Amino acid sequence: MKEEAPYQTYYSTLTRRVFTLIILATATIILGVLGYMHLEEWSFWDALYMTVITLATVGFGEIHPLSPQGRAFTVFLIISGVGTFTYGAFSFSKLLIEGEFRRVFEKRRWEREMKKLRDHIVLCGFGRLGEKVSEELYREKLPFVVIESNPERIEALREKGYLHIHADSSEEEILEKAGIRKARTLVAVLGSDADNLFVTLTARELNPKIYIVARVEDPQATRKLYKAGANRVISPYDVGASMLVHAALKPTVTDFIELTTRLGPVTLLLEEIVVEEGSPLDGTLLKDSKIREETGAIVVAVRKGKDTAILRPEPQIKLERGDLLVVLGSTADMEKLEELSKTPYSL
Repeated sequence: MKEEAPYQTYYSTLTRRVFTLIILATATIILGVLGYMHLEEWSFWDALYMTVITLATVGFGEIHPLSPQGRAFTVFLIISGVGTFTYGAFSFSKLLIEGEFRRVFEKRRWEREMKKLRDHIVLCGFGRLGEKVSEELYREKLPFVVIESNPERIEALREKGYLHIHADSSEEEILEKAGIRKARTLVAVLGSDADNLFVTLTARELNPKIYIVARVEDPQATRKLYKAGANRVISPYDVGASMLVHAALKPTVTDFIELTTRLGPVTLLLEEIVVEEGSPLDGTLLKDSKIREETGAIVVAVRKGKDTAILRPEPQIKLERGDLLVVLGSTADMEKLEELSKTPYSL
């Protein structure tokens, strides 16, 4: 499905209708002037004045006595003028009722926002899962744009006010418009594994550094998605089944998972913090970092590089720039730790 017409299309519709109204009004005035000049042998200015006050129905009266032919022409001119301006009023009322004006300004606002997007998330698909993902992103106040081809779901996107593109997300130009080269993450939750596979291939080609999370239904497609460039492949059915089993057999564990994944009442967060070069944590041993003492957060894992993940890190482990810390704590704890992990600003 092709991309939804940009706001220029709606703007051109408005322009075309206004232009049509101007042409009709001008033609009516010219007709009136020529009619009075021919039938009554009036001067141009007298004919123009009589035409204008007739069309405007101001009731100033005739500037010169009219012949029977002139009066018949005046009746015709009044009917023509009323018809022209009635058409104009109906046309603009229709635009207002159909929401064309709203769409024009809405489209312009969205395109301005699209140009500002940086380090955002591209969400492909707005089905049941995509809607839940977008709600989480919105709640987290993360910048994101949704690509969806179903017209019915587009209406839902408009109602929610989410930034979106009505198009097929498998097309390169659409991903380009969504800012794929400047995005940090792409989430593919389309209806079929084939669609998610194609989107993953295209996105990886356009942005080799982007982090891609893809949904899968058939377990056999998991390997293909990883080969296509996905960083993480998730089966909602597998995740759901695991959660159900844990809820039935290990309810306390389930409560903790809900606590740290924001699936239930949130009091703790499980977040990722990156150690920046020159920050107080850079080059410091974990035991000397005072993370627990100064922030209250608990480091549960450290990832060094792309492949080395250290669970339950020893106190003697050295923290270095680029290390990713998986930490557990409250919102206030995370804010303190983020400040601690950043490079101090200096003049």
